[in-house]
This record gives sequence, structure tokens and C-alpha cells, in this order.
Amino acid sequence: MGFSTTYLGRFDISPVLNREEVEWLRSYARMLDRDPDDPYAVPMNPGAAPLVEHPESRAGSTWRSDGLFRCDWQPCPDGCCLVWQGTEKSNNAMRELTYLIDHFLRPGAHAHRDQRSDFAAFTFDHVVKGVIAAERGDTRKLFLLEARDNEIVERTLVPGSSEW
Repeated sequence: MGFSTTYLGRFDISPVLNREEVEWLRSYARMLDRDPDDPYAVPMNPGAAPLVEHPESRAGSTWRSDGLFRCDWQPCPDGCCLVWQGTEKSNNAMRELTYLIDHFLRPGAHAHRDQRSDFAAFTFDHVVKGVIAAERGDTRKLFLLEARDNEIVERTLVPGSSEW
């Protein structure tokens, strides 16, 4: 079964992402399944065909500690913020947002050391800040995700029903 968490808000990005960063990160977010051997693999056009048919997408891939199985967060079309895609069974915001910041946005991001041409236009000079409110669907826990200077913390507002 599982549960879903609902999110409201955004994390602002400064300076604003350039067009290439926005396009690549939005494509990355559309990937349904990551290649376990290459967590940065993105097909030329992930929206052109069902991703499960793409040779770089493997059904049944496992969630690796150094990558994401999926990502429910993406930059807005203008590149000024990270927003939730409204995905069902979305429960890993902290992990996914931290991954995006640490791998693609912040100064010294991991992808900066990757030699592929996908990252040639990336500036790796962004700072993420903002607040997102969240509610777990199973326990009704209310909490905030707060980003300051590329660091995210979770703050519980109301414990969930199983946490009273």
C-alpha cells in the first residue's frame, strides 16, 4: 500500500538557473527509473517515448545509495525555484531535494567533476532557500522543510497520529 505526502511551497534558487540547467533538470525529474550504474544518465528526450522502453531505463532498478530511484521535484520553467510535481506516493522530499542541491546546484556540486557535455553549461553557483509545508497522508503529521544556504532541515509542527 504505502502513503503519500502532500507538499505546499517552493525553494527559491539564486541566481536563477540558465536555460540548459532548467531543461536538463526537468528532464532528469521526468525519468521514471535510473540506470543503477550511471545516476546522471538522461536520454536526449525523455518525454518523446515511454521511458520504460528506453535502453537507459531498466525496469526493476534498485535504489542506490549514491543515486535516486525517482525525483518528484524539478525547477519551475523560469528556473527561479524548485517545486513539487504532485506525484503520488511522494515521501522522500528531504533526500531528493538534498540530492539535487548537492549534485547539481551548489558550489562544488558532485556533477561539476563529471566530464560529460550535459554539464558544460551548468554554473554550479546556486543557493537554495525557502520553506515547504508538508502533511503525511497516513499519520497526518504536519512538518516544514526549511532550506537555508543549501542546507535543508525538517521541523515537526504537529506529530502524526501514531506519534502522540
